[in-house]
Amino acid sequence: MNFQKVKAVIFDLDGTLLDTLADIGTGLNTALCRFGFEAHSIESYRQRIGHGIKNAVRASVPETATQEQYESVLDFYLSYYPQHCTEKTDYFPGTVEFVKYLADKGMKLAVISNKTEATAQKVMAHYFGDFDWQFVWGRTEGRPLKPAREAGVLACEALGLQPEEIAYVGDGDSDMEFASNMGFAAIGVTWGYRDPEQLKAAGAEVLVDSFQELQKLMER
Repeated sequence: MNFQKVKAVIFDLDGTLLDTLADIGTGLNTALCRFGFEAHSIESYRQRIGHGIKNAVRASVPETATQEQYESVLDFYLSYYPQHCTEKTDYFPGTVEFVKYLADKGMKLAVISNKTEATAQKVMAHYFGDFDWQFVWGRTEGRPLKPAREAGVLACEALGLQPEEIAYVGDGDSDMEFASNMGFAAIGVTWGYRDPEQLKAAGAEVLVDSFQELQKLMER
């Protein structure tokens, strides 16, 4: 991997920049219990999230749930979570220091998340408001979600760069599929919500166990 060409770093949000598991899991459990379904352990949501909230809710309601019940849980979560999305969320070790390192190097910084865009921007403003982000994208009308290639094409246009000039850092299989299909440097982080084997199978070029390790790789 040639980091000398990289002029921009795009991050995933959940499980990469921030440990959002507790807030997401609490929101989903609140929504499930609201409609009489059993809650799950927070840890069990690690494998349910990462492919958009609709899939996470589908994986969390019982198989016997009707479409109406599924939609009720989803709608309740979508109204609840944005109001509580910064209560239990926290930085992963070294996150702020690494983002500052990139900013000081003059790297363009961006986020592509499958979170609802307004919520993604709220979370980023709360935790990373001191940094200049080229864009923070999430789920919204008119723009496809990861791993759709069109999302990457639009990112290249917004950044004014070619794919080989962009590194994508994420913790999910969809992140690595997205990055590798676009020709971005696909960097998988092991502290998030997917196992290293899943990241490798999805196309990760390199796996890192900390932001400090990633910084050292970029300094070579």
